Amino acid sequence: MSVSVRRPSPSDASAIAVIAEKTFGEPFDRDRIGGLLKSGRDCSFVALDAQEIRAFADNFITVSETGDQRLELDLLAVDPKAQGMGIGRRLIAESLLLARELDVSIIRALVRSENLVMRRLCDSSGFAISERRYDLYVTSPEPGWNGPLDIEGTHLVPVETLAYSGIWIEGRLSRAGIVRALSVAATQQLQRVGALVAQSDRAPVQLLADKGFQAIGTYNWWTFKLKND
Repeated sequence: MSVSVRRPSPSDASAIAVIAEKTFGEPFDRDRIGGLLKSGRDCSFVALDAQEIRAFADNFITVSETGDQRLELDLLAVDPKAQGMGIGRRLIAESLLLARELDVSIIRALVRSENLVMRRLCDSSGFAISERRYDLYVTSPEPGWNGPLDIEGTHLVPVETLAYSGIWIEGRLSRAGIVRALSVAATQQLQRVGALVAQSDRAPVQLLADKGFQAIGTYNWWTFKLKND
């Protein structure tokens, strides 16, 4: 098998969606994927064998509270027929090259703790696992949220992925900050708001539960630093 890797085009949306649905067991919006790829805001790759797409890696850039750019390795999926051929590792290698070209500070992946395949890929690619484990809480903002939009102390990270548009809440979680995130998401008609809570810090859990957030799994950060702190 001779695998080639390239950046995807809008016409690849259906093939990407099929592989994503096989891997993650949930529907993916082909129009959304095509629109995002057409916009040029995505930093993803597809892997092909005999001109057929066999895998993809979904990357995008975010900015930390201190202003550092990060490349997020958000989704990686390989068609079951092509697994075990080193395609996943090849896509991570291409993503690392892109991170260096973009001059970002780190590339990182939020990996579900029981995802042994992705954990092995990250480990063999030189990523370091976080000591902390996190529970991920998400919700879909209801229309009509109308809270303060200028609360300080909470860093909101807008994200556009192949799966959804949304906001990640980073930094200190407070009731006002959570309301702010929900209000911004509702105003901008975004699909999801998410927050990570370290398992060693249970204080924010009730704040999130009160606003309709639900835990969907336990994760670790896997990070490859490209610049020293």
